[in-house]
Amino acid sequence: MQWSKSYGLHLNPTKTQVLIFGTSSMLSRIDWTNLQSVCVDGVPLTYSSCAKNLGIYIDQTLSWTKQIEEVRKKVFAAGSSLRRLSNFLPVPTKQVLAQSLLISILDYADICYLDITEEQLNKLERMQNYAIRFIFGLRKYDHVSEYRKKLNWLTIRKRRDMHVLCLLYRILFDHTTPSYLKKRFIFLGASHELDLRSIDNLLLFMPLHTKKTYSNSFSVHAVRLWNSLPIMIRKAQSLSSFKYKLKNLFLQD
Repeated sequence: MQWSKSYGLHLNPTKTQVLIFGTSSMLSRIDWTNLQSVCVDGVPLTYSSCAKNLGIYIDQTLSWTKQIEEVRKKVFAAGSSLRRLSNFLPVPTKQVLAQSLLISILDYADICYLDITEEQLNKLERMQNYAIRFIFGLRKYDHVSEYRKKLNWLTIRKRRDMHVLCLLYRILFDHTTPSYLKKRFIFLGASHELDLRSIDNLLLFMPLHTKKTYSNSFSVHAVRLWNSLPIMIRKAQSLSSFKYKLKNLFLQD
């Protein structure tokens, strides 16, 4: 509380919740009826199993189940309105609507939950397929791979990897990036006297990691993706050039 006040952050007790994080087995051993109260300005806070922050739902076990479910609800709620127009609009117009009203939901903060399961990734993929079917007027069980290629869309996994790499590119080469982010990524053979782009391969040091949880973090996952890129992409001179080359690479896979 003192830390918050010293940085000018004033908490609103009515909008503040308390979460205890842990595995399911650890949480099951907690006596919730006898927990000590956490107070802000004398107001006791509510213990919650899930909280929403900037549109992201965080639960006690960091399973992202609630987040994926909320994304699904938003996509299908927006899609239900669009379906009424499906037979009246041309494909280019439906593509614009799908991009702005459906895909934007899938894209929002997707790099915040890199540790979701394959099953959850498949759910997100089905939501993108739903958008493709809307654009081309396909039936529920029609295959969408060839139509996704017509749109030049990436799969959900590749799309997320592209977002990760674009953020990493900005962290590495944008001088306005906060130092606390830059210091998490170190070029092999770099020194303060050298221009970063003069380093031969622009390979990054891989953080030491032994746990699967940390292996799926942005710090590790982003470096793994970056080091696997062709050198010509790593040496792109601008973000727009980097995006263009990266997407072309992913579309070839």
